[in-house]
Amino acid sequence: MIGFMMPMPGMTSGTMDVSHRTDTKAELLRSAERLIAEKGLGSVSVKMITTDAGARNPSAVHYHFGSIESLIEEVFAKRFREIEAERAVRLERVTQSDPQARLVALVEAAIGPFIEACLEDNGRVYARFCLQFVSDPRFDYAKLIINAGAQSFVRLSEEIIACLPHIPLETLEARMRQSFVIALVQAVSFARAVEAGTAPPVDAAVREAATCLAAYLSAPA
Repeated sequence: MIGFMMPMPGMTSGTMDVSHRTDTKAELLRSAERLIAEKGLGSVSVKMITTDAGARNPSAVHYHFGSIESLIEEVFAKRFREIEAERAVRLERVTQSDPQARLVALVEAAIGPFIEACLEDNGRVYARFCLQFVSDPRFDYAKLIINAGAQSFVRLSEEIIACLPHIPLETLEARMRQSFVIALVQAVSFARAVEAGTAPPVDAAVREAATCLAAYLSAPA
C-alpha cells in the first residue's frame, strides 16, 4: 500500500489542501443557494448547509465565511457579478433618445440578463434565492450590489433620473429600490412558467416586464 494517499507527481500536500478548501467553499455556496431557494431563508440552518455540501468539518461555514450571513451575501454577490457583466454591455448599446423609449430600453437591458438566466436550472434557483434574500431585513441588498462592483446600477440610476426629471428625486429613488424587488418577482414568475412549459418567448417576457417597470417608474407622483 505504499503510495496510498500520497501526492501525485507535481502535486504537493499543500496544493491538495488548497484544492480541497476551494471545493468545500464552492459546495457550501451551491448548497446554501439551493436550500434557501427551496425551503426559504428562515428554514435553513448552518448544519443543513454543511451536511448537504458534504463538508467534513461541522464548522466549515464559519471557517470559510465567518458567519452564515456572510455566506449568504457571497451567494448573492457571486452570481450577481456574472450577470452584471452582461448587463453593463447591454446598457452601452441603448441608443434611444426619446425619454420614454429610452427608459423602457434601459430597464430592458438591466433585467434582461437576469430573466434570461431563468431558462437554465441554475438561473431559476438563483432567482428564487434572491427573492428570499432581499426580503430579509438582515441584509442591505442595495449596499451589497454596489460592493459587488455593479457600476452599471449607478449608471442606470443616473439614466433613469435623467429620463424622468418631472418625478421628485426622493419618490424616484424609492421606486427604483422597489423596482429591483418587482423584477425579482417577475423573474421567478417566468421561471415557474419555464418549468411548467407555459413560458412565452424570453424576448417577449423581458419586453413585457420592462414595459411594466417603466410604467411604474414614470407614473405621476
